[in-house]
Amino acid sequence: MRVLSGLFIAFVIFVVAAVGVGFFLPDEAHVERSTVIEAPPATVYAVLGGFKQFNRWSPWADLDPKTQYQYSGAPFGPGARQKWQSDDPNVGGGSQEILEVTPYSMVKVRLSFDSMSTENQLTYTLTPEGEGTRLVWAMDTGFGGDLLNRYFGLLFDRMIGPDFEKGLSRLKSLVESLPKDDFTAVPIEIRELPSRPLASLAGEAPHAESAPVIAAARARIGQFLAASGQRPAGAPLTITHGVDEPGGIWKFDVAVPLDQACTAATEEGGVQCGKSYQGWVLYARHERTDAAITSIFAALRTFKTVAGLEDNGDIWEQSTTDPATTPVADSATDLYWPIK
Repeated sequence: MRVLSGLFIAFVIFVVAAVGVGFFLPDEAHVERSTVIEAPPATVYAVLGGFKQFNRWSPWADLDPKTQYQYSGAPFGPGARQKWQSDDPNVGGGSQEILEVTPYSMVKVRLSFDSMSTENQLTYTLTPEGEGTRLVWAMDTGFGGDLLNRYFGLLFDRMIGPDFEKGLSRLKSLVESLPKDDFTAVPIEIRELPSRPLASLAGEAPHAESAPVIAAARARIGQFLAASGQRPAGAPLTITHGVDEPGGIWKFDVAVPLDQACTAATEEGGVQCGKSYQGWVLYARHERTDAAITSIFAALRTFKTVAGLEDNGDIWEQSTTDPATTPVADSATDLYWPIK
């Protein structure tokens, strides 16, 4: 009995000492690693600002090929979310969400684990270095006063640091293989659009000869709206369906947003009633005094490719000035590229 009593007393002393020490341990942990990537900061930012490329460089992606992933929220930038679930205890379940971005220099991410109550924030900091980018990947974890997690936090750097190094090596290889065309001259936005009623008319012509075709289609739609008592509810759109090669024939729809749904008579080649695209888009504005519109579409395409975003429909242009009364030098056009 004396032996058991002594062991019990020793155990109590150990627990009291462990708890006492725990109160003096840090209530947070910080892990940080860095690398230099031979690519502009904008290219690195486009990869890190969403999760569509994450599993191509993540140090944990190959732990369980059966891991299930779900994506929600915005496809890029604040609100973009990735959730994962695995039966492998080394992977488990959790989620990531983009909290904040500073274009081309910083991305902040909330990281949550289903099996842990810690508060985790990942920060990617990008700074130019030579012709490349110095990327710092940091993780800050708060333990919320949990004494056991405070002890666990003492091992964070040794446990997580090698994974960060592996991930940065993979990220470097990925980014350096992607297009590095500069898209920073074009202010690119991510927007979510609601669906709206449309009246449209199909057309086709070589791009250089399309202006009179588009004007005639708008006039015909205007006649249809006047006859049916419909009212436009926005600037006209030109929706691209494709370009036939080698003739270079541009196939498109001219469309006008409406304040309410319309009904059109069924006739070959006549005005059609329908709805506009609903969902996420890349958006940019073309001012006629700026670069050619093709260069802006090229910038949108590069950003989309680097960020790993997918096409989600036909691109379109929407005039923000009246082409009948506005000089070409003063006109402006909004460009939309559907993505997912």
